[in-house]
Amino acid sequence: MWHAHLHRKYNNMAVDNKNINGLDDVIRKLQNAKDYLQNKVPTVVGVEAVKHFKNNFQLEGFLNRVLKKWEARKIKRLGSTDNQKILSKSGELADSIDFRIQGNTIIIYSDKVYAQIHNEGGKITVTDKMRKYFWAMHYEAKQQSNTIAAEQYKGMALAKIIVMPKRKYMGDSVVLDEAIVNKITRDLDKILAA
Repeated sequence: MWHAHLHRKYNNMAVDNKNINGLDDVIRKLQNAKDYLQNKVPTVVGVEAVKHFKNNFQLEGFLNRVLKKWEARKIKRLGSTDNQKILSKSGELADSIDFRIQGNTIIIYSDKVYAQIHNEGGKITVTDKMRKYFWAMHYEAKQQSNTIAAEQYKGMALAKIIVMPKRKYMGDSVVLDEAIVNKITRDLDKILAA
């Protein structure tokens, strides 16, 4: 008899969402957080990655756990660009870094044909067009009495292969991963506090 009475007592206390104070607000916040995670996080990851990789050009190296500086240029630049940062004469390579979202994948890329060789290093076969350019630069350096640059360009004009040093600016980075997690955490904190 006691069990039957207890059962009847709790059946009469059915709970609906309207009787729980603030539940609608919690559901709204959770829905906003779900929307953010599904629809906004890929863009956050892309923006943070592009920002991080572009910053590597300012640092003249690759920032992972620590900054790994790029190898210095072997050829002195001609004219007023001599003190310019490595890989930044025109700024086109850094500016070309962008992202796109394909399904569940965020792709960070550069559309410059020379992007990969700079990021990974490698060997370049000297073409006739390159040779012509190097000779032109050789003569320009000679006219400016820059004998060091003139000899370096002459060497490149006579070479069959040029070895490009690796100057990594894109890739896996612990610092980038932490920046992404921190940004997502801050955004979720704002959503859940609203």
